[in-house]
Amino acid sequence: MSEAVLRGLVLYLLVLLTVGAAAGYFAKVTMPRPPVGTFVWTDICVMVVMLVAMPFAYMHMPIALVVTIFGVVLFTVSQLALSPMLGGRNAALAAALLCAADVAAYFAGWPTAVLVVNDLTMILLTVGVANLWAQAGMKAAHVAGLAAALTVYDALATGVSSLTADFVSRVEGLPFAPILATGYGADSSLAGLGDCLMLAVWPLVAAKAYGKAAGWWAAVTEAALLLGLTLAVLFAELELFPLLLPLGPLIVGQHLFWRRRDRARALRSEPDRVELTAALADLPAAERSWVALHGGAVVATGTSPGTARRAARQAGVTAVPVVRGTGG
Repeated sequence: MSEAVLRGLVLYLLVLLTVGAAAGYFAKVTMPRPPVGTFVWTDICVMVVMLVAMPFAYMHMPIALVVTIFGVVLFTVSQLALSPMLGGRNAALAAALLCAADVAAYFAGWPTAVLVVNDLTMILLTVGVANLWAQAGMKAAHVAGLAAALTVYDALATGVSSLTADFVSRVEGLPFAPILATGYGADSSLAGLGDCLMLAVWPLVAAKAYGKAAGWWAAVTEAALLLGLTLAVLFAELELFPLLLPLGPLIVGQHLFWRRRDRARALRSEPDRVELTAALADLPAAERSWVALHGGAVVATGTSPGTARRAARQAGVTAVPVVRGTGG
């Protein structure tokens, strides 16, 4: 087995480890939520703009400033992720030691140590951000929308232009480089932080929105897709491949499938006309136009489909409800 193939397979295992660690953390640990509310579509739009703009900005910043920004982000997220397990003070100390080890290895001229420590920091960063998103209320539709937008960006930045390749060549080997890698140079195998985040967050949000089966299907299909792409890249000797080009449509397709399945189930179990009439009997006529149904019950009402769905979300319904007109 050649060294390039071995590195590619090791990278594949590292990505699987990252996704598994994120899922294990999600199942066992509750992160302290920052007081910023839940995700809305405006947040997703801002996130897309930032993710698209940052590589352009980093290409024109002094490299010391780029490393400093990555270091601050890594310390903050690491401290937040470790805090539930170690306590606030110990988590801050552990995050500081991890950052210091990355910097010390770089200035000592130990590239292997930089590689190992940096991979550890990227795994921790991915686990922390993915769980922060999932536990802070990011919905399946938000992940699908983010994936769709980033698919277009990744196709242009990686598949058409040299932006991704230029950015990677500028930051690889530096402390806090936002890449998961098994080596540096011409024979390196690597995955970007954005790719790792999308791979890690989708199974969490899918499981939260549609149940464990959806989460497992998301993880299994991602693993199969990633293995196929890894082998294709290795044996076709491609330098960089836009992972989100197939991953984005996969996420969007799964979201649409599970949402449609949930709506079909809700329709099959929705209350009959007599039950609807009884449930709406005490409501003003103006509020009877649309009802949101979930689990065979009326969970919210509204004067339009959109207001009924919003009322259901405000009532704590996390799944997508079925909205029906009552004819009232």
